[in-house]
Amino acid sequence: MLVFESDDWGSIRIPDKKAFALLLNQGLIKPNDPFSKYDALENAEDLIALFSVLKKFKDSQGNHPVFTANMVMANPDFEKIKTADYIEYYWEQFTKTYERFSKDTFLHLQKGIEEKLFFPQYHAREHLNVQLWMELLQKGDASFRKAFDLNCFAIPYQSKDNRRDNLMASYDYNSDADFRFIQKSITEGLFIFESVFNQKSETTIAPCYVWDEAIEDAFKKNGISVFQGSRFQNIPKRNGGGFKTAFHFNGQRKNESLYLSRNGLFEPSLSENIDWVSKCMESISIAFKWNKPAVIGTHRLNFIGSLVEENRRGNLEKLELLLTKITQKWPEVEFVNSADLVNVYINYNPNK
Repeated sequence: MLVFESDDWGSIRIPDKKAFALLLNQGLIKPNDPFSKYDALENAEDLIALFSVLKKFKDSQGNHPVFTANMVMANPDFEKIKTADYIEYYWEQFTKTYERFSKDTFLHLQKGIEEKLFFPQYHAREHLNVQLWMELLQKGDASFRKAFDLNCFAIPYQSKDNRRDNLMASYDYNSDADFRFIQKSITEGLFIFESVFNQKSETTIAPCYVWDEAIEDAFKKNGISVFQGSRFQNIPKRNGGGFKTAFHFNGQRKNESLYLSRNGLFEPSLSENIDWVSKCMESISIAFKWNKPAVIGTHRLNFIGSLVEENRRGNLEKLELLLTKITQKWPEVEFVNSADLVNVYINYNPNK
């Protein structure tokens, strides 16, 4: 069984080429950071190109490869926040963001879902540490105010008040008030997910793999107890400090939670010096050798072409080569989504 898990769909990052140039000129982003160079809100062209590659392949059961697309439900409403003089936070649903950038995007996303090429799951309401971002805006931080004016929050930030070098970890928090804000965002975000996709999300994945037991409990109260992730969970230390690390493996059960763990990567935008097809094939080989599913992590930025068209074109060629090699080497492969894999673990009987 092979799963592709892909994060960040629905979230803004770099609005457009003009914003990228201005952010770069003002020293607000790093020129060689892949997420700054390539990652932007997906558009219809991105989805059409990705789906056209996936539709070229079928597994032993006649199913196309499917992306478990971890969706961000909302983005900051920059106009409303500025009108409120940065005192109140406002968000807009990602479908409204789509309309402002590319009106046909949601139509093609729905088509991908219908054709079982795209399987949406819940990532977060917004891919942003909202509380810290708003605090910086209210203090008049020059860098974040400049980025804000370009409808961007995804710039580097290093401080003793922040455990990471940016503000992308939605579930990093230090106070009870911050946690209550996150709890509300989870409830609201899952409500948006169900209203948009007419189904509940069966799994979730924390942005930047940052979450703790209290966040898990918040999801359980909303009906989700399955957590996607990498091998390692970053647990924020209370009272300042960095992160504690917890190890997870596929099918692990703990405190009524079930974990899925990515054991392979396909991230060609992150480095041009790695043969990602060979690297991913090696990871799949190891998983299959030990009779385990292959769960491949691949972020959205690999398939976005609005900032650099060659990024999408070249990486889709690599994806097509990867899928060709997979289906040739393992003709018995089954392409499944994350929820399918969860059902396998739930129904697994070791005595059979």
